[in-house]
Amino acid sequence: MSEKRPVGFVSLVGGGPGAPGLMTLHGRRAIERADVVLYDHLASPALIASLIVEGQERIHVGKTAGAGLHAQNAINELIVQRASRGERVVRLKGGDPCVFGRGGEEASACREAGIPFEIVPGVSSVSAAPAYAGIPVTHRDTNSGYTVVTGHEREDEDVQRVDWVELARGGRSIVILMGVLQAERWSGALLKGGLAGETPVAWIERATTVRQRTVVTTLAEVVASRDAEGVRAPAIAIVGDAVRWRDELAWYEERPLRGEVVATTRAISDDRGAFESLEDQGAVVLHLPLTCQRHLDNRLAEALADSTFTDLVLTSANGVRALSRALESADRDSRDLANVEIWVVGPGTARALRNSLGLRADHLPALHSAAGLVTHAQRLGVQGRRFLFPAAAAARRELPDGLSELGAQVNEIASYETVAEPTATARLESALAQGLTWVAIASPSAADVLADALEALGHPLDQLSVGAVGPTTAQRARERGLKVRAVAEPHTMDGLAATISSTLSTSLEEY
Repeated sequence: MSEKRPVGFVSLVGGGPGAPGLMTLHGRRAIERADVVLYDHLASPALIASLIVEGQERIHVGKTAGAGLHAQNAINELIVQRASRGERVVRLKGGDPCVFGRGGEEASACREAGIPFEIVPGVSSVSAAPAYAGIPVTHRDTNSGYTVVTGHEREDEDVQRVDWVELARGGRSIVILMGVLQAERWSGALLKGGLAGETPVAWIERATTVRQRTVVTTLAEVVASRDAEGVRAPAIAIVGDAVRWRDELAWYEERPLRGEVVATTRAISDDRGAFESLEDQGAVVLHLPLTCQRHLDNRLAEALADSTFTDLVLTSANGVRALSRALESADRDSRDLANVEIWVVGPGTARALRNSLGLRADHLPALHSAAGLVTHAQRLGVQGRRFLFPAAAAARRELPDGLSELGAQVNEIASYETVAEPTATARLESALAQGLTWVAIASPSAADVLADALEALGHPLDQLSVGAVGPTTAQRARERGLKVRAVAEPHTMDGLAATISSTLSTSLEEY
């Protein structure tokens, strides 16, 4: 008896119009679970870059205008072929898979092959692009409805599927997708149908992305405007009096930091909250991990089991994670630290300590640095105290030497080392393609990895603005030829976000 072949699963996922945040939670989960993702040029590069899944295969199946049905048939066959192997397949599409996305055709191919599938709706550019341009597709003072049509009708069809004359008489907003190349055709048909030449039209290019651009014109001038302004796909056109609302309601393109793309670079993205204020002002914030931590030997677990220390000092969230891992390895938990005083160098470390182990730091210096912690210890007195210090392999000597000079014993254990993130160069290349302008770095090692990756890509080191969490990191970045434009004050990621924001705002005022 032959073994039954496994059957996979297909998710036809709408990725939204471009901004990663406009993808649904269901869609993101489908991608995270997939063995293979099939995407095309309409799927946002920013979205794809924001969802890195280890071991996942990604295949570009892009089609260009005029490629015909054969290309779509090939995609259908590939979807069925990969699912027939028992794989989870995501067909990622821009916008919504069933709004001029051929999702229905791909679903039919799955049904015919007996492949289970789902359709995950996406935010369509039909509504998202006008909204981001400040144009409501409906407004009770101008129009009570809207019609969506394709501007890219097949030229070999005998029957015209879009009744442009009827649309011209409808009194509704008309949203035209894929209409850049055939603007002469549809604008002429609308004019012939009786729509006035002065009817407002807006071209909205690369909607919801950092490169969004809106060009307002009239129906009579829509082709000339397209050519003069160099409008290119992906772009939609919206025709009708609703376009007039843009003068009052435009918001996305008017935010002060629009066009800035800022990358945070720590291995675990704990910094999103710190940079939300930049997003509120129009910047795009990407997670671009440059370094990662590699666990070293188990000496920290042995030291915890020995229990001869009176104090514990932590200088980073990485140290907290090393402590958590060592406690588990030693068959202990946070209760075993009940009589130990815990010292942390800054609020980020204190937050990680509370979130990971439910512990509150006993000592947090006003100056968030190794020097600040030593000064704090000097004021309190630490003569004869025994410190356990889970440190990075290449940790600076300022803290352990400073505590030792105050009469304390310091058992410094190299618990982790910082190494280059294997995907750093590839992710940086993707971020540069998205218009990266700023990089926020939190360590000298991150400065090294950034410089090495830029050199590998042949990108000038001084063409990116760098924000450093502190003077040591800034010094290393400058030594490597990077352009440091901001140094955090205070020396935290919250401080760095605020300093970058202030630097950008000052630049705008000067401009």
